Amino acid sequence: MPWPLSTAAAANISPLHFQQHHQQQQQVCWHQQQQHHRQRLRCSSVSRQSSAAGHCSSCCAAQPAASQGFPPLVRPGSRAGQRPSRSVSLRVVALERDEDYEQPPEAGVLPDVARRLEADRSSSPTGSRKAAASNPISLTNPIIRAGGSSSSSSSTAGSSSPTPGSSSAPSSSSSSNGAGPAGLSAAAPSATAPAAAAAAAAGAAMQQQQAAASAAAAELAGASSGPAVSPAGLSPLYPPAERSQIQESWDALMRWSKTFSKRSGSGLSPIEAADKVVVFGGGSFGTAMGSSLALKKPQLDVVLLLRDPYLCKDINSSHCNTKYLPGFTLPRNVRATTDAAEAIAGAQYAVHAVPVQHSRAFLTGVREVLPKDVPIICVSKGLEVGSGCMMSEVIPSALGRRQPAVFLSGPSFAKEVMQGRPTGVVAASKDAALAREIQELFASPCMRVNTSTDVTGVEICGALKNVLAIAAGIVEGLDLGHNALAALIAQGCAEIRWLSQKVGAKPATISGLSGLGDIMLTCYGDLSRNRAVGVRLGRGEKLHDILASSTQVAEGVATAGVVVGLARKYRVSLPVLTAVAQVLDSNLEPAEAVAAVMNLPQIEER
Repeated sequence: MPWPLSTAAAANISPLHFQQHHQQQQQVCWHQQQQHHRQRLRCSSVSRQSSAAGHCSSCCAAQPAASQGFPPLVRPGSRAGQRPSRSVSLRVVALERDEDYEQPPEAGVLPDVARRLEADRSSSPTGSRKAAASNPISLTNPIIRAGGSSSSSSSTAGSSSPTPGSSSAPSSSSSSNGAGPAGLSAAAPSATAPAAAAAAAAGAAMQQQQAAASAAAAELAGASSGPAVSPAGLSPLYPPAERSQIQESWDALMRWSKTFSKRSGSGLSPIEAADKVVVFGGGSFGTAMGSSLALKKPQLDVVLLLRDPYLCKDINSSHCNTKYLPGFTLPRNVRATTDAAEAIAGAQYAVHAVPVQHSRAFLTGVREVLPKDVPIICVSKGLEVGSGCMMSEVIPSALGRRQPAVFLSGPSFAKEVMQGRPTGVVAASKDAALAREIQELFASPCMRVNTSTDVTGVEICGALKNVLAIAAGIVEGLDLGHNALAALIAQGCAEIRWLSQKVGAKPATISGLSGLGDIMLTCYGDLSRNRAVGVRLGRGEKLHDILASSTQVAEGVATAGVVVGLARKYRVSLPVLTAVAQVLDSNLEPAEAVAAVMNLPQIEER
């Protein structure tokens, strides 16, 4: 084909341009085959034997048809052996007449169909050059003169070659059928071996033609006014100006990251300075956070302080928390003990992972052996039943003194932390320097740690989201659909915002990782313990049976009643969270609670 293309142009072809031009090239090749077969039919000296070999003496110079670069005559998009329709057969008969084999019309003398196509192209605002790019088939081609259509037509004629050893099957074709090279070279079983060899050689010839078609499509695409093509072969999404701005913004972000890392990288990091970390409690999240520190520094001694001697033995012997994290192998530098004095002695940090309702008693028991300067990193979330206190109030009250403390919260499932999946949390402390220290202690390629001084906001959001997760589980258990679930969570987020702001939380905290981020994870995540309780309630199970069969604590069950008391204290109405407390207390059935909330007066959103 007369398509001089450079290698660079062919390398920039897009998949869309390749598909379009590939189909157009198939049309061109088919029309050339038509002309070739007609010329052979006109040769009076053709013998049956020479025709079976795929050549004639006068027009082909005893060269097989495959050597001409043409496979057996098959309409693009058709299948070998497909039976032509009556209308197609009639058109084939019309094409076989001698007058149809005459020279194409002179320039400027176009048949009716071609004239209409030319008028449409000339009236297009994109110009004749883009029209030619969309359909390179010549308007003077005899197939158009005989009543054919352009490559975008939905129905075209196919013809069967009367030459022995080759056959064709007509079919409907469109610009979207995407027929490949195999579709062009496929033909009905030939009667002779030479014809089969010719078909095989034609397949190789068509592969070369496809390379030319790809290069032509690239050149045509470059000639058009469309967007540039990326070296990877994919068209860019944004215009050049926007792409430049995006790249500049990203480069600026990376430069800031490198500069910030150099400034904060001086001195000994907390993980390098630490020799021992104690973890209060052997639950899933406490074990996961201890393991993440152990992986950062293999020489670090991480000790889990447990009350279960059997679990302690399992961890030390098999390096697996068989009760809360079965199937996960703990690092070799993680061990367990039931001796509080041994666990705490020499530790630079203490990770508190004891459930909120048991924290006061636990801290009271270890206050004599816990040094006053050891920071407590609290990962427990909830409100204490009876007092309504947050953990930032329980810790100093139980220890009888002010203790350095940081509160770690955010969307973080223990199993995904153990798997090393990306996780983001917030370290909140009234001491900003201590918050940054804990940030450096836990930060890793798998864990981002933001800092905050809004301890109240981080804690209250971490407590209220557990109650909302139970409500989300109830909706799931009742199979009320995605609309109901989204509306419920949106209403619950608003209620958490109302109460949090009354308590003193900052709006940025509510919309951050420890607020909205933790809410989304707990309400939608299948690993959420509180959501699992709600699902089982919605399916008709009793709360007593649910809690008896669970090995882990769902803090939202105990927190729901405290939340209602806190709302009454600050005079805030919480319809969804109050309904959860009613369901947990067996005063309402889940379906009744949903119906009651839905029938509340229609109000303005706030």
